[in-house]
Amino acid sequence: MKKKLLHLQLLPLLSGVQRFSLHLLDGLPAEDYEIWVACKPGGEFVEEIQKRGWDYIPLPTFRHPISPWDIVTFLHLIYLLQRHKFDIVHTNSSKPGLLGRIAATICRVPLVLYTAHGRSYLPHQSPLKYCFYLKLEKLANRFGDKVIYVNNCDRLKAIELGVIPAAKALTIYNAMKEKPVAQRHENTEDTITIGSTLRFSEQKNVLRLIPALCKAARQNDKLKFIILGDGKHLQLCRSIVASFRLSDRILLPGWDSEVAPWLKLFDVFILYSRWEAMPFSIIEAMYAGLPVIGSNIPSIAEFVNDKVGWTVPLDAEEALIETLISLPASPDTIKGKGKAALAWVKQISDYPAMIDAYRAVYEGKR
Repeated sequence: MKKKLLHLQLLPLLSGVQRFSLHLLDGLPAEDYEIWVACKPGGEFVEEIQKRGWDYIPLPTFRHPISPWDIVTFLHLIYLLQRHKFDIVHTNSSKPGLLGRIAATICRVPLVLYTAHGRSYLPHQSPLKYCFYLKLEKLANRFGDKVIYVNNCDRLKAIELGVIPAAKALTIYNAMKEKPVAQRHENTEDTITIGSTLRFSEQKNVLRLIPALCKAARQNDKLKFIILGDGKHLQLCRSIVASFRLSDRILLPGWDSEVAPWLKLFDVFILYSRWEAMPFSIIEAMYAGLPVIGSNIPSIAEFVNDKVGWTVPLDAEEALIETLISLPASPDTIKGKGKAALAWVKQISDYPAMIDAYRAVYEGKR
């Protein structure tokens, strides 16, 4: 008999959290699972759910910030869980993780899970905000059966802070079903193209990144940048690039859902985030044979080392610029680290291994 499985998400975007659900659910055998997905309506994520023929439940009152609407959403969730009698409720991200786990526990769902795609309590927050989110996460972790972290550093930090008991916490690395072809353009010029796929947001640190790219480009005319994505800071970043008169060498074309053709244009990938979990953008880049420049936050440093790329201290603009301007003189180093990145990502981000690990959790074997 099929298990009735609900994946609970918040936003209908196709960011890393939603792509995780698509990659995981695509890999589950149709004869074993009846798949349902619930999230805020509209957006590409909902289109992908419906394209696959899965059952979709709209949650129109879901809001990203804390809101009085959360009470309405919580009551709606209880109604839905009582009506549909799911065997498994798998929540993703902080707010679905809190509301969904409490509602599923109240409704006596047999298996309640949460995948933590990062932490809500972060070092850069004010002490009051940090303490509030820490306590909220600790409260949420009292509900449900298992919490799955996508890296080891977040799991170990949560255990160290007493946010979750060690026996309840697992690590399962993200992996992708489709992988870009590990073949890029042959660079016949003496320039180096450094690229990224990201959201122009505070998390991705773009207001620090883009000025640093501009200054590096000014210092070394063999550098070219392509930063693919959208978000609230995109227009401001375009203005910064225009102010340096570098729009011909620092391209911000917006978002394109077809990432692989762009990756083939890059020689090096960069992600200088303020916080992360296990970003699919780095997985995609490494599968394309790209070395990675990353901020040295724990979650990125867990995957990016000196063999496969470069880590740079967060907000250390001079160190970042120095790393960037050194690259055109090191084509052999770039190629060597790119080959090592491909071998490394195949080792740590294996799609069948991810599916088997989650199936073991779904079947109560972990």
